[in-house]
Amino acid sequence: MKTTRRSIDSKAVPEPKPVVRKWEVTYSLLRTVLVTSLGSIQYGYILWVVYSPVLLMEDMGNAAKNPGEQQYLLFMLGLAISLFPIGGLTGALIAGVMVDEYGRKGALLINCFCSMVSSMFMVCATVVQAFLFTMVSRFIVGITIGIFSIVVPLYLIEISPLNMRGAVGMLPHFFLAVGVLLAQLLSFPEMLGNEEDWPILTSVPGILALFQTIVVPSFPESPRYLLIQKNDEEKAMLALQKLRHNEDVQEEIEELQQEKMAEKTEKSMNSLKILCFPSLRWQVLSVIILMCGQQLSGVNAVYFYTERIYLSTGTDLNNVPYIRVASSVAIIIAVFVGIFYIDSMGRKFLLLLGFGMCSILCIVLTVNLELQGDALWMSYINAFLINIFLMGHAVGPSALPNLIIAEIFLQSSRSSAYVVGGFVHWFLNFFSIVTFLNIQKYIGFFSFLICCPICAATFFFILKMIPETMHQTFLEIRKQLPIYVAQRQITKMERMPRRNTKRALGEGQNPV
Repeated sequence: MKTTRRSIDSKAVPEPKPVVRKWEVTYSLLRTVLVTSLGSIQYGYILWVVYSPVLLMEDMGNAAKNPGEQQYLLFMLGLAISLFPIGGLTGALIAGVMVDEYGRKGALLINCFCSMVSSMFMVCATVVQAFLFTMVSRFIVGITIGIFSIVVPLYLIEISPLNMRGAVGMLPHFFLAVGVLLAQLLSFPEMLGNEEDWPILTSVPGILALFQTIVVPSFPESPRYLLIQKNDEEKAMLALQKLRHNEDVQEEIEELQQEKMAEKTEKSMNSLKILCFPSLRWQVLSVIILMCGQQLSGVNAVYFYTERIYLSTGTDLNNVPYIRVASSVAIIIAVFVGIFYIDSMGRKFLLLLGFGMCSILCIVLTVNLELQGDALWMSYINAFLINIFLMGHAVGPSALPNLIIAEIFLQSSRSSAYVVGGFVHWFLNFFSIVTFLNIQKYIGFFSFLICCPICAATFFFILKMIPETMHQTFLEIRKQLPIYVAQRQITKMERMPRRNTKRALGEGQNPV
């Protein structure tokens, strides 16, 4: 048995040391990344507009025209809010079929058309002033955003060079934050945030989608999709040459060929099969835990209390939107710093940093919010801590799960893994929206304490079970995963009492 242990021990199995070719940022890659990321800008923009207090108040006014009392009005408003994440969940389920059937670029182009249509529905909802039309428009726009939330990171990560895959993988969240900031700026009353200009405000995503529709057809398809899933090496080579501005891409073609040979058992993998596939069970569990940690980390509670905390400092209500803009700028700066360091410090460090900060601040905010009524200066500290929480969440829990999903799965199962992650993301988004307000009514500030153990559990899972994937090819990561998990199991068994260890290893004795 000692021989078996030595064969699994980290000293006996050297860590892979890939030679990372330092590709430069080319014009073609930069243009593809920036235009594709307009989908993430639409995501952030619509996310803020849909949950905007001004728009919700307008919807409530529309609902008041219907027969019924206050109970009916509140029910309809809650239904309108929840229809957006339900649409997002639907879009996430559709996206898996789209990216495998029409390709990454094809799915992006189709969804740009859908985004224009959904934007027209949003504009009509503000003009027609019909609450039922508003609900339908929220559901449709949710579908397009659910597709964008999968297609954009999947496409960008697959076309990115190995040495900058982490930075490119964080860009979707960076541009999502930019979209939120853009919506906040345009919704100022002196800009488009008034009753007359709301149709123009809600039409902005459609304008971005129109621009994408014109430009995206000139982009190359994902080389990985072309070679591994469509068996078209010639087109894959042409796509790589266009992206890298280099004729010599044989090294990457060979990497794709090796990955194609290694994933024969995962061909034609769909979302249902991936849940039951034994060799992918650990990866699927990791996706679910990361997404649960992302959505149940307390970020929704933070957004709920942000305005109250700002007002408690004595800030005038009219100045709160400007403070929100400052918070969005801080989040963008935090994500930009993460982009700059992720390919040197690693994914695991940023994930641990983000979840660690969220775990600690959930406790600190609970205590401080309870003491806030006794001392005005505590309000300023809480306002500062709120922004630190949002920055920490943006760097790790918000930005990195999509990157980790792409890196721990191979090509044929990657889109299905994104569907699983997207389903968990949007379902928990819907669940938290539906349940948080009811929970908050009974426990108030202590709702943060529900999120603290979730953040802590996710932190320790990442610490023990998620390997560092920086500067490794997808195939090297896949080969490393079973070794890494086996090392954790051996370490755990070595800490057990000797009798239990023997039993776990199959050596020993009958129990006393």
